[in-house]
Amino acid sequence: MTKKDFADKVRRKIAGWYDNEEHEKKAIDRIVRQREQIISLLEKVRLCDTSKLLEYLDKSGYYYRPSSADSHHNFPGGLAEHSLGVFRIMEEWNSMSADERLTSELYNWLIIKGGAFACDILNEKMNYDEMVITALCHDLCKAKHYYFEGRRIKVHNSDPEPRRMHSGLSVKRLKENDINTTRVLQAVNTHMRLYSPPRNDAEAKRQEISRKSILAIAVWAADKLDASRHPAGRRHRDF
Repeated sequence: MTKKDFADKVRRKIAGWYDNEEHEKKAIDRIVRQREQIISLLEKVRLCDTSKLLEYLDKSGYYYRPSSADSHHNFPGGLAEHSLGVFRIMEEWNSMSADERLTSELYNWLIIKGGAFACDILNEKMNYDEMVITALCHDLCKAKHYYFEGRRIKVHNSDPEPRRMHSGLSVKRLKENDINTTRVLQAVNTHMRLYSPPRNDAEAKRQEISRKSILAIAVWAADKLDASRHPAGRRHRDF
């Protein structure tokens, strides 16, 4: 899909959301840039073939969808912006020394939200390709969950899974698009409830495994940190 074709598609999908053409154009320009950044990152992955995943991102509306209806990043392109935000936080963390990590904003979130952590795990480096896929696809199922109707965000009635199951549904979407890397799937599957009280034995086992993974710990914390930077109600993201 050419840049112009994509921009035209976005314009149709978000029609009525913005008050004037200038505001709409700024939003479309931002969404186009975000798409280019995400494509560039995923095309460089060598861990696995991302071609089918990239096709899915275009077809599903991933780049122009909101991340939520009434929570963080609830504006056109919010899902892609949030995913890039999570990636940047994880990338910065991965580049830090052990001492730098101890004074970072992400570490503060880990301690406040998650309690005690094993220092040896927090000192580990993440595989870069795994980090790219995990960050950009941790909320993959949302690509078909929301749509715009004028100035309202609605949920597709055809969504086959309840909203609370979105981590597992994102794992399913990754597998359907040829992403089968174990650490990535584990991290995505537990990114919402890594340190929540387990609802059953199966979830407790998943949490136990992921709490030993720097990838899973980092995406859990980065997700919450980035969400806190973009609270609900920012209809006009660009001005």
